[in-house]
Amino acid sequence: MRRTKHQRGRTNREQPAATPSISVPQQRSDARILLASGFDINTNIGEGFGPYRVDGEADCLPFVTSANVACGAHSGDPVLMEAALESVRYYGLSLGAHIGYPDLAGFGRREIHLSSAELRASVLYQLGALSGLARTFGLEITQVRPHGFLYRQISHDVRIATIVAKALAEYDRWLVLLGPAGNILLQAGERAGIRVAGEAWIDRGYDAQGNLLPHTHSRAVLKSPQEVLRQANLLVRNSEVIAVDGTRVRLEFETIHLHSRIVQAKLIAEELRQLIPNACSLTSEPFTIDTIEEHEDFPVLAYSGY
Repeated sequence: MRRTKHQRGRTNREQPAATPSISVPQQRSDARILLASGFDINTNIGEGFGPYRVDGEADCLPFVTSANVACGAHSGDPVLMEAALESVRYYGLSLGAHIGYPDLAGFGRREIHLSSAELRASVLYQLGALSGLARTFGLEITQVRPHGFLYRQISHDVRIATIVAKALAEYDRWLVLLGPAGNILLQAGERAGIRVAGEAWIDRGYDAQGNLLPHTHSRAVLKSPQEVLRQANLLVRNSEVIAVDGTRVRLEFETIHLHSRIVQAKLIAEELRQLIPNACSLTSEPFTIDTIEEHEDFPVLAYSGY
């Protein structure tokens, strides 16, 4: 069981300028995480296999608040996982499990359709693998971020999102599920009784409904550092992105994803952290369950600054 419990309200973010914007409909939900200040900044690490490594992963670590370690399905292996955990401990980051479909050859991006039982078992297997290694480093998983095709599925398929969320609740109901900001993620969290955190990308294009553009779209990935930093500024200051059709779209999110493979990733990471000097990690430490409040469906989590 974990430690102290503190309820903190979300701080008011800077309101957007007078420019009209489209607000993506969001549900009011007890499943949504409550941040004390700032945002979490997360990145993925350990995304290699055997002799293959991803250059630049370590460059972003001094500037983020949480890191998601590949668990061996879409990428990663025990040796890489241990190296990644050492980095998480060294930088004092919150530990995320980066889960995906068992697809090393396709890097978890190919369409794979498992039965409900197979998907549940795969999620639990990956959590168990990372958790077992993390224990030897004195670390605990605090969040879970799906990858590739699984990530895309939980943005629009409430059944898949709920299977993943319920598997997390079975393993540890204090885990936070990261995913695309939107109602599907909230519904999954409510059904499973866990907290969720909406995620925004600084280097990906969006449509007018607040969805990420598919990788086949010519504007799916922002290619220049200037474009990436422009979107980062708009997200941090106004909680908005400019969609591919030019409209401004408001997003409800608690964490920002920083991809280590973007151009000039280290420079962008440093600039992003300067934009969010009060960045806080999605850690569930410290908290306890007060006996007077045990009837609540969801725990209220406290957040520590990095």
